Amino acid sequence: MEKSKKFLIFIITLILVAGIILAAYFLSGWMFTSIGIDGQSMYPTIHNGDVAILYKQGDYERGDIVVFNTHKRDAYGNERYFVKRIIALEGDTVKIDPAPGATEDDPVYGIYVNGEFLREDYLADNVIRASAADKPDVEITVPAGCFYYCGDNRANSSDSRTDGEPGSVVFGHIDDILGRVVATYPRDEGVLKIEFVKRGE
Repeated sequence: MEKSKKFLIFIITLILVAGIILAAYFLSGWMFTSIGIDGQSMYPTIHNGDVAILYKQGDYERGDIVVFNTHKRDAYGNERYFVKRIIALEGDTVKIDPAPGATEDDPVYGIYVNGEFLREDYLADNVIRASAADKPDVEITVPAGCFYYCGDNRANSSDSRTDGEPGSVVFGHIDDILGRVVATYPRDEGVLKIEFVKRGE
């Protein structure tokens, strides 16, 4: 009798452990995914060759770093995904103008969201925030269901400032976002070098 009771407990425990493993597997696919990063457009926050871990649920905020489908095609016909920072969301206004303190001798440009200069401490020192060529002096409003995006490496990033025909702006679509970057690690060094990404940083 004692043996049969122990065997029953063993079977129940085995079923519970298997259930937990299966639930964790399906939840991880539903809540998280990972993607390799190719390019330097998000340097210094994310490096070429990093693996980004994405959280696939929840809402998105200004400052979030997201991976989204551009619906563009690469040389092999595959859809291209961008990793960029959300600068503005639906209903926000965006304008590129001289930054506070800019002079004719030092014409530094910056991004203004809803009339306020965007202070971006996550950018590298002496980085080019924006330039006179990035559609200045035109205030735009982000359409419904869209977002205005930039790479942290402003001198080497295809984004809402630089993409599109003259006089037009390319927006990302919220529905095309694969997920928000919550952590990264170097592909060659593995998860022991993982770094977590705070929202807005």
